[in-house]
Amino acid sequence: MEVIESFKSFYRKHAVIIRNLTVLILLSIITSHLTNHELFSPNSSYDFPWESTLISVGLGIIISWIAHQNFKYYTTHYFSKSVSTTVIIRYVLSTLGIISIAYLVVYCLLIWLTHNNFEFYYFLIGLLVTLLLCVIAMTLMYGEKIYKLHKSNFSNLSLTVQRNGKTVKVSYQEIAYFFSEEKVVYIMKINGESIATEFTLQELEEKLIQNVFFRANRQFILHLSSINEVTTIENGKLQVSLQPKKTDSDHLQLVVSRYKKQEFLNWFNPSEK
Repeated sequence: MEVIESFKSFYRKHAVIIRNLTVLILLSIITSHLTNHELFSPNSSYDFPWESTLISVGLGIIISWIAHQNFKYYTTHYFSKSVSTTVIIRYVLSTLGIISIAYLVVYCLLIWLTHNNFEFYYFLIGLLVTLLLCVIAMTLMYGEKIYKLHKSNFSNLSLTVQRNGKTVKVSYQEIAYFFSEEKVVYIMKINGESIATEFTLQELEEKLIQNVFFRANRQFILHLSSINEVTTIENGKLQVSLQPKKTDSDHLQLVVSRYKKQEFLNWFNPSEK
């Protein structure tokens, strides 16, 4: 029983590594079979391709490292702000591009070590199969993580504001919009309370999650919940009515230029992209 419990404890502690290693080995075996043209010859007997499998495992380790490092980079610089289809496609394509370069280097190195001729057809087939299996592996290894990032609960996210020696945390769900007035940037909360900050709008634009907040112009960064009404006005501009009000008028109104109109509409109503 102690052995079983020790095994369970080890598995729980290293479950992700074990799963990824299992996926890597299985895909390496599949790759070595699909790219070994001798196995499909009707006149040849089956012989497990140990050599090509070991090479595939080695290449798989390199590929896994590339995908992991690129995922860390995208999580820090992009997924932390916006998990959109465009960002996901950029992550996949950039990873596959780096993997293609690594595959070419490894393939040429093996050709040189074995004194064989470079055969473009088999190189291309091997590369395409590798990239296809890489997409499958990336989906299995990172699909759930990307989904959790996309579905992360914004109610747990907050902005730390320091002003006049005090530190205050403001939940994203409390924020209606940010506005700049006399070189000071304020947070307007949905309850109508405003808080002065030490941020600039540029700093906030880099910090905030882009699919929730939008830099409308030089004075405002908007939260989706702050928008009361959007109207098209002259010269292709948009007039946006905000709530809660900052002045004594019924609603605060700002103008989005025609240059940012489409970007704003894509953010405000992404289903119409």
